[in-house]
Amino acid sequence: MTVYSSDDCCEWDSEKDILNKNKHHLSFETASKVFHDPWFVEIPDESHSTLEEERFQGFGTINGIAIVTVFYTERCSDGKLRHRLISARGLDPLEKKAYENYLQTFR
Repeated sequence: MTVYSSDDCCEWDSEKDILNKNKHHLSFETASKVFHDPWFVEIPDESHSTLEEERFQGFGTINGIAIVTVFYTERCSDGKLRHRLISARGLDPLEKKAYENYLQTFR
């Protein structure tokens, strides 16, 4: 079943959300807040994109505290473009260092 975020900018599969919570201890509802980070950065996820579906990896903070990465695609449903969440988790050490270096370019 498709679930929509409280701010209506994201959607996800309810079963996938349960799997993600069990594996990464992060709900998609919480992870969806990363898109409101003014320093959110998006890169193409070329290893998982196909001709039919382009995927992205995004990095940012939730409420300026937790740094997370989200994997998603964009879907149009009900006439609205939303981020379709595939996975969300904390950053690994290399990702965290790269994100911190990215933030340094703005200081």
